[in-house]
Order: sequence, then C-alpha cells, then structure tokens
Amino acid sequence: MKDLELRVFEMSGKKRLLEEEYTAEEENENLSEEEDNEELIKRRNNWKVKINALKQVPVHRYALIRDVIVASITVARKSHLNNVAAELKTALQMIRDHSGGEAKHAALKILDKYGGYEGDDDEDEDFDALAAVGGDAPNTNEEEDVVVATMLADEFNWVSGSIGGEGDVDGSEWSKAIKECKSVSRLAALIQSFLSKADECLENLKEDNDRLLHVLRSKTALKKHDSANSIWCNVEVTTQLVKAKVTDYPWWPAHRCIPLDSSVKDALEGSGYAIVASVGNENASLFLVSEKDIVDFSSEPEDDLSQYDESVVQGMEEAMGMAKNLWKARNRGVASPWRTKKRPSPRFSDDESAEEKKEE
Repeated sequence: MKDLELRVFEMSGKKRLLEEEYTAEEENENLSEEEDNEELIKRRNNWKVKINALKQVPVHRYALIRDVIVASITVARKSHLNNVAAELKTALQMIRDHSGGEAKHAALKILDKYGGYEGDDDEDEDFDALAAVGGDAPNTNEEEDVVVATMLADEFNWVSGSIGGEGDVDGSEWSKAIKECKSVSRLAALIQSFLSKADECLENLKEDNDRLLHVLRSKTALKKHDSANSIWCNVEVTTQLVKAKVTDYPWWPAHRCIPLDSSVKDALEGSGYAIVASVGNENASLFLVSEKDIVDFSSEPEDDLSQYDESVVQGMEEAMGMAKNLWKARNRGVASPWRTKKRPSPRFSDDESAEEKKEE
C-alpha cells in the first residue's frame, strides 16, 4: 500500500511540488544578503508580538483571542514560516464558544517552543492592531483562509491523508495510521479512502495524457492548442528554471521537462514546443508551451499585469519568490541576477566640469 501511494504521489507531481516548497522555505530561512538583516528579523517576529500579547487577554474574550491567532497565522505565512502557521492552526481549533483558554494556552506554548518573545510584557497593547494582519488595520477577511474547516478527531482526518494529504494532514500521517491498524474495518476504511483518491487522480492524469497525445498527432490540433490546458506524460523535471507564458496568464516561473515517453519525445523534436512544470501550481500541472513563449529565468519580459485578476498576480509573485529561492539554493556562491546594480557616478572632463560650474 505504501509503495502504491508513493507511486501515485510521484506521478501526480505532488511530491515534486512539496519538495520545491521545502527547498524554497529552507532557503528563505537563510538571511539574504540583499535584505537588511535587522528588518528581516523584525518582520519574521511579527507573529510573536501578537501571540505574546495574548498574555494580557482574559480567556472569556474568545473572539479577540481567535482574531489575534488568525492574524498571527497570516503574518507567519507571509514570512514563509509554514511550520509555525500549521501549529498555530492547531491552537485555533481549540477555540470554543465563550472560552478561549485552551487556544490561548496552546498558542503561548508554541511561542515558547520558538524561543519566546524578548519584548516588554508590560507595554499597553493596541489589540485592534494586533488582530490586524499588517498591524495597522483590523482584520476582516483573512479568517476564511486559515480557519480549520472541521473539528473532527485527528484519526478521522488521517483517513484522507494519502497522496499528498490535505491541509495539515499528509501522507506520513496516513502511513503511520496504516502501520497502527489493529482491526480489519479500520484498514478497510484507509484502503477505500486511498483507492477513491487514487482513482480520481489517475483519471485526471489519463485525461491530460489523452489531450497531449491528441495535440501531438495533428499539426492542426497543435496550432489550435491552448497552452493553458494542462497535459501529462512521464517526464524528468529538470532543474533548469525558465519563465513561460500560457494563455490568459502572466509570465510564470517554470522548469523545463524532458519527456521519458519516446513517442512524445520524438513528436516534440522540431515541433517548436516544449513541456514545462510551473512553480507553485497547487495542482502540480504540466503545460505544453511554444518555445517562443519561453524565456530565460533571469529575463524580464514586458507584461501588463493590470489585465489580470489580483489573485492571479499575487499567485505569480508568490511563485516567483519561491522560484528565486530555488535558484539561490541551486547556485550557491553565484551572484544573484536580480541584485540591483549601482550606477557609476558620472565623471566629467575638466572642460565639462568648468562649463557646469559656469552655468551654476
């Protein structure tokens, strides 16, 4: 069962996506030379300021406790502290009607786990600001993104944890649940859940593969191909980062892919098309893109971002941040192509200097 689960996990591309996220997050943990270290540390400690302030909040103010934890989760995510965000989500589950004591206690334990907060505990806090994501405006709609949708027991959630998992439940917890099975009925529930998810996943891959084969078998279909439609085939995802342009989306970071299916590889030879795997795509999709719509990763092709939805632009920017961290992790010691170059001071000849002084 574990081998089957891992195979589907790899085929779907979700394993690659998870590895990319981990690599990018680890790189983000390192203080970048391009940022002010003091400012970066301050930004990454914003969640601690908020959680520490819970010490002053009475447990009956459960709504405020909830809002502060929600805001802390959001700022932790924005600083790519995904482990912190996940643990705070667990504390958030402990909110109960008319009581926030358990959630408050759990959140403060998480704060202690990550080194506590070294600020002044006696300061008067602006709780409206602390419950805001940016620290200067009340939080309004962030809770929808972070509130856990269920209060069901962890054991129940583990049943659906295969093939990458959902939310804070992943394949490792699913495997652990398999190993700890002590009844046939429990094992049957876990297997049935896996088969249901695997059938859906494999059916989607088959549809994407059929679409690719249909396009490659006809020059007319290839010319009419919409690059935004996902495709699938067995590929090697290389470490070569590029930017790719698919229909109705801005230039997006991606990896070039090498088809392992000889018929697909032969069909692509000389076709002017290539397969790419976009970075940060939650579906781990592959795309068939024209070579003219693929540029070097360090290039800055012109693109009017105002024509896209705000959510699309935000997704692209997050993907670019992840891709840059991947590039840095793979190119240790190489100067970043995004580093701002200082312009040299203008130098004038003696005649030019004298003329300039006259005009002054």
